[in-house]
Amino acid sequence: MSKIFYPDFFNDVFGPIMQPGSSSSFAGNSRVGRAASFTVSQEPKRVKISFNPSEKGYFGKLGNMMEDRAFLGGLQGFATDDERLFRAHDLAREKGISYEFGFLPEDNAYPGSVTFDVENSNGEKGRFIGASIGGGMISSYEINHFPIVWQGDTHGILLKKTPGTEGRRTAFLQEHQSILVDSKPYRNARGEEAWFIELSSPLEDRELEKYFEKPDYLVFTALLPVVSFNGRQEQLFKTVDEWIAYAEKEGISFVDAAIAYEKAFSGWTEKQIWDYFEQIRDILFHQIHALEDLGVDNVSDTPLLPVYGKNWNRYKQAGKVLQDPLTSRIMDYAFSVNAKIPGVKIVPGPMGTGGGYLFSALEGVREARGLSREKQLEGLVIAAQLGAIAFTLAHSSGVSGCVGESGVCCAMASGAITWMAGGTGQQVQYAASMALQANIGIPCDPIPGGLEFPCLTRTVRAALTAPLYADMALCGINPLIPYHEMLYVIEHTRQQYPQAVSGSSCGVNCTATAAGCQQFLSQDVMKGKLKWEAVTG
Repeated sequence: MSKIFYPDFFNDVFGPIMQPGSSSSFAGNSRVGRAASFTVSQEPKRVKISFNPSEKGYFGKLGNMMEDRAFLGGLQGFATDDERLFRAHDLAREKGISYEFGFLPEDNAYPGSVTFDVENSNGEKGRFIGASIGGGMISSYEINHFPIVWQGDTHGILLKKTPGTEGRRTAFLQEHQSILVDSKPYRNARGEEAWFIELSSPLEDRELEKYFEKPDYLVFTALLPVVSFNGRQEQLFKTVDEWIAYAEKEGISFVDAAIAYEKAFSGWTEKQIWDYFEQIRDILFHQIHALEDLGVDNVSDTPLLPVYGKNWNRYKQAGKVLQDPLTSRIMDYAFSVNAKIPGVKIVPGPMGTGGGYLFSALEGVREARGLSREKQLEGLVIAAQLGAIAFTLAHSSGVSGCVGESGVCCAMASGAITWMAGGTGQQVQYAASMALQANIGIPCDPIPGGLEFPCLTRTVRAALTAPLYADMALCGINPLIPYHEMLYVIEHTRQQYPQAVSGSSCGVNCTATAAGCQQFLSQDVMKGKLKWEAVTG
């Protein structure tokens, strides 16, 4: 039994629906924390969250993108769209949860991983080693010392091997064959044995207890909106050229070919897919109008993020704006996205605020050209497919440099606008390729404690330049290099120059100012947040 898994619209590209923040550092790490909470049968009361000692650069940035709150909030069961994530420290202390962030005695075998050692009030202990791997996706490496790789894409059951469980497991699998995705045996270094059973639908405890005794199993709830299932089709295409060819072969539109891709992965109906795009569109629409709806001056600054929309609003009200009305309107929306207002849900694309920046451009163009809501939804479908292709052929995250985040975001938006404006599939490819060509080589170098710089300059630019590349494609300019080859360039650059495109010392982080910002983060923002011992008795 082999699970089919490849980049999807709602798991990878436009996902997860979340509270404002980074899709990897905030949403992904909250999922890591949630997965860790499943390693014991009741809510943890003590946790040690440890990093590899060779990765002190990561630890030094802890808190810059709310990783600490994500880990603690996820451990308390908060989903990615739960506003309580922002209060994770306070809520953990109110519940009497002791916690500590620190280092392992020595590096484990999994670079970039985090280790959770948890214990509940009954003294039951669990261990989870995993990582946020970009775009809100996660992977486990070890679960309770078993080498289990799980991405939160199924409903899992960790079943201890005890006398009599083999026969009961066989009976369980036979009875639930229709929802069975996978079942594998594991043995750990302690000599313990277990099975990890993966299902496409959840089962209640009363159903599980027909087969297994409560202490012998743990339940791992699926974390992704689109779960894996038996019968998933293979990936329909991996490049824009193949996408165009598939549409022509099937005699369907370019958009319908993208819908077919999602149907093959998710098993959803066309109505379910379009309804989910409607939900995404409504969330993004609210996000880009949030500052206007709430009143820009009513939104509070935070220690790590001033509301730059206040500066822009005063400047604009003074009649000093140099840019044209379309660009100015996209900037209105982009600054609302950047405000990251707690309680205002967002959708990544591919980075946390990427969907909002992308939609800032789409909504600005829709208003300026008088386009329909339906055409804009088609644009979102086009953007999702470009994103899925990017996730297939490259690391669409900061490890590839800024091009893996704001660059891919710009490519998705450029292609979407090209389609909305009446372009062809090939012109969509032209626009997306030009966007990547303009962004290649820029490092991913967010300054810890740096008040959103230099990210702000690049994410706003991604939104503003999307109509530019759409216009260039629509007027017939061929950028020579197809979209998939530009993605190969991104991956080649990541492999050849990893420290230059991403890391704690690349780009602007080599400056003295950046060093001062990091000191502010570690000494002021994170003061008193690395360890808490609950009072007992």
